[in-house]
Amino acid sequence: MLDLLFFLFLGHIFGDFAFQSDRMASEKTSSRKVLTCHAIIYTLTVAVFLFLGLLHNNSDAFLRVSTLVIMIFLFVEHWLQDYAKAGLFNSSKQGFYLDQALHLLLLLVIRVLVYNG
Repeated sequence: MLDLLFFLFLGHIFGDFAFQSDRMASEKTSSRKVLTCHAIIYTLTVAVFLFLGLLHNNSDAFLRVSTLVIMIFLFVEHWLQDYAKAGLFNSSKQGFYLDQALHLLLLLVIRVLVYNG
C-alpha cells in the first residue's frame, strides 16, 4: 500500500504547480481574488488526493468532521503563507524554497498527527 503522504504530496504538486497557470502565479502576488482562487484550487486538489489516498488505504477517515476542519485550516494557511511570501520575499529563490518546505511540512504534520492509522 502507498503511504498517505505520497497522495498528499501528489495533491501538493498538482495544486501548487500543474493547476496554477503562469498568469495566476504572477497575479496572486497583487490580487487577493487571484490568490483566493489559487488557495481554493490548491485545497480542493489536496482534498481529492487525500480522499484517493484514504480510499486506497481502505480508510473512512475522509468522512470525519476533522477532515473538513483540516481542509479549512489548509486553505487559510496556504493563503496566508503565499500572501506573506509575496510581501516578504518578492519572488526570490529563497522565498520559493522556504514556501515549499513549509507547505510540505504542513502536509507531513497532517499525515503524522491526524491520519496516523
